Amino acid sequence: MIPWVLTLARLPLAAAFAVVVALFIKAAGPLSWTQKAALLVLVAATECTDMLDGWVARRSGRQSELGGLVDPLCDSLARLTMYFALALAGWVWLGVPLAMAGRDLVVAYVRVVQGLTGGKTAARASGKAKAIVQGIGLLVLVVAAGVAIPGSAALLARRVTAAAVLTVTAWSLIDYLRAGWSAIMQMARRKGH
Repeated sequence: MIPWVLTLARLPLAAAFAVVVALFIKAAGPLSWTQKAALLVLVAATECTDMLDGWVARRSGRQSELGGLVDPLCDSLARLTMYFALALAGWVWLGVPLAMAGRDLVVAYVRVVQGLTGGKTAARASGKAKAIVQGIGLLVLVVAAGVAIPGSAALLARRVTAAAVLTVTAWSLIDYLRAGWSAIMQMARRKGH
């Protein structure tokens, strides 16, 4: 039960993050450190549930096939919600969450094909690295939020973070495609496809 609560908790936490971002940008003006702290707590809580759910499931012997499917879904939905909120606030380029969404959709289908052809569907190291970089990226983007002064350290941090997230997201996509290519070709050779 606890692993499921941790996994599913990411969704309301991410929704709360998006609502808080929307409230803060409606108030106009730069974010205070108190406002940033509130957002950082929501990001940290969301990321902690991602780290803990699998660990708790393994320790309690409650791993399940369904849990293995729902976990990456909740990861994707939570991070996409938070990155889209930041993009709509103007704190990160909209292309970042769009690229993340594209990668997540393609990887989900690659894993389906691998499962249907008897291959492994477990997360890859590139997927775990992507999650870490995207999680750290959220923290950096919140700290640098609201500052758009040309040449400022905050603006530079936002641009470097966006580039890092895009790079690791693209690398992970390529890694999953490469790993699943033989399964994709196997399915393509089947009659009726």
